[in-house]
Formats: sequence, structure tokens, C-alpha cells
Amino acid sequence: MIRPMRKRPPLILSLIALIALSWVAIGCEDPAGNDVTTTTGGTAASTPGPTSTVASDDVTINTERVIVGGRTVAEYEAALPALEAAAAAAPEDLAALQELAIAQYNTERYEAAARTYEKMLQLKDDAPTRNNYGNVLRDWKKWDEAKTQYEKAIALDPTYAYPYVNLAVILRSEGKADAALSLLDQGIAATTGDDKSWLETYKKELTGTTTTTT
Repeated sequence: MIRPMRKRPPLILSLIALIALSWVAIGCEDPAGNDVTTTTGGTAASTPGPTSTVASDDVTINTERVIVGGRTVAEYEAALPALEAAAAAAPEDLAALQELAIAQYNTERYEAAARTYEKMLQLKDDAPTRNNYGNVLRDWKKWDEAKTQYEKAIALDPTYAYPYVNLAVILRSEGKADAALSLLDQGIAATTGDDKSWLETYKKELTGTTTTTT
């Protein structure tokens, strides 16, 4: 879910979605995913990364729930050895590293996923990777470090929508609603098309003027 491209990846969507609808759970679950953000995860959307990363699936890790792309945690667990081998054989292959990071994230190997994203950033520093790395740190309960990654993602590409929502979620969970709304306004001013509409809808949801369903 977290490939470095404009199109919204599934994991980031899951992560952001999870957070957008669950303000009550923010203190313990969020701030991917998809939150997005989750998670999304994997990183995102939302992805996943993860993602990531504005209203959707519960990405709580267990062995029965399907997380993203039709895979269960057990399937991610089973895939890890091959993904680790592929990444070791091609340490500069961003696609292989991304697949490994997604599996690590979805099996709650946050420290390992963080190392993988750090390797990716050494090869290519871009907004989607920073956002997805932020999702890992967020779900690892490293709030300040996650916020730093979202801020860097925004600085790298102000038109990339996911980190605005992910960062706004954390700010909101800290009781900084005004700062969250100001950040969303910043994102709305910088984006166009569907991304702009998405952020506008999320802002309305945050202020209680609309309800997002999935």
C-alpha cells in the first residue's frame, strides 16, 4: 500500500481511515494509517503503511482479520522470510524494501519496519516514504518522532495529502484542535482535485459538520 506514487495506496488509506473515524481510540491505537493513518501503513495510506493513513477498517493486528490486499497477519508472517531474503539480495531495490516494510508493519514489527524505511530514505527521500515511516512510528507510540516525519513529508511535497491528515489526527488527540484545523487549511490551500476535496471533507468531519461513511 505504500508505493512512492501519487495514487492513494491501500494501506495508507486503511490507516488514515481508521484514525479518522475513531477519535475515541486515538489515545491507544493511533495516532495509520492508514492512520493513515494509518495505514495506513503498508506506507499511508495510508496506507500502509503504513498507512496508513479518512474512515475505514480497523487495522488491529490479529491472526484472523484481513488487513489489506486480502492478506491476513498469518499470511504476512509466512511471507516474511522470502521478503527478507529478497531485500537482502537487492538492498537498493525500493520495491523489495517496500514489500518488506509492509509485512513488518502489519505484523507489528515496528522497530524492524522503521529500519527498513530508514534504508529506503537513504536511497530516496520522498514524501510518501516519510509519511509511511511516520505511520510506523505513530503505531509504535513514538508520537513526537511520527510528527517530525509527517512534517518532513509535507515540506518535501506540500501537495501530498496524507501527512496532513495523519499529523492533524495526532494534534487533535493532543487537544490541539485549532492547530489541526489550521494544518488542514494549509493542506487544502496546497492541493487540488480529489485530494483537496478529501481534505475539505475531513475538515468538516473534524468540526462535526458532516459524517464520513465507508
